[in-house]
Amino acid sequence: MSHFTLKQNLLSLFIFFGCLVLSSCSFHSLPKERLPAFEIDVDQKYENDEYQLSIKNPVHCPLRFLLTSPDEEVNEILSDYSPLYLDAKADSTIIIKGKGDLEGKVKIGMKWGNSNLPITNNSLASLPYPKGKRYKLLQGNNSNPTHHTFGSRYAFDFTLKIGDTIASTQNGYVVGLIDGYSGWGMSDRWKPFGNQVLVYDTTSHLFAMYGHIKQDGGLVKIGDYVTVGQPIALSGKTGQTTEAHLHFNIFQAHEERGGLKSYPLDSIGKYEVKTLKRNQWMEN
Repeated sequence: MSHFTLKQNLLSLFIFFGCLVLSSCSFHSLPKERLPAFEIDVDQKYENDEYQLSIKNPVHCPLRFLLTSPDEEVNEILSDYSPLYLDAKADSTIIIKGKGDLEGKVKIGMKWGNSNLPITNNSLASLPYPKGKRYKLLQGNNSNPTHHTFGSRYAFDFTLKIGDTIASTQNGYVVGLIDGYSGWGMSDRWKPFGNQVLVYDTTSHLFAMYGHIKQDGGLVKIGDYVTVGQPIALSGKTGQTTEAHLHFNIFQAHEERGGLKSYPLDSIGKYEVKTLKRNQWMEN
């Protein structure tokens, strides 16, 4: 065999196996825009030298609105109203006189929940999938590579495959839903682009988040009341991830950072959380 032919064959093998490796990975472009979990109803009008800002809470959980402005004088006025707490489905109107038309000068940020409400439960009777199903615990609390931060310290990853059914772990209202993303990646830049469902328990004041659901995988809509064991979504592989799985996290409202803090459970389903081990099977 000539050196030329040998090199050709080696190159062919490299290309062949290289294609196999590439086919096992997925290369996606980052989405160009962020999708909202729901639409906030905001109305602004100006008449008779009076600026009116009306905000309606469209979901069945408390919300906090942070009002700011790049204009220092306006920002000082807004500090008297911010944060603005709105109960579920409530609304409020702020009136500012003698400062001209402020439309476009007021920025509105939003955080879920009311951190002043007491947490009344630290256990869940059900795992986040249907009765009779079992999956491995891919990653548990306080663990690497990703469950060691303010927002994920007490999260659980389960080995659901793409299209597997996700079930609600608590009774409550759907207050957040994103299922329009299709891609995934390993970089931190992918963190905001995972599909998810967020359910609020009006009794315990806790939020349950079901992450990485598949594109168009939501089985519920904003405002739906769901019960324990009810199918709410299909599992997927979206956002910052390397494999298909369900990222499940319980949150409590908190004043710092993004407004929600990962909350520790004593038990989930029939399992005590402190006894859980990575890669153990967990049956619902």
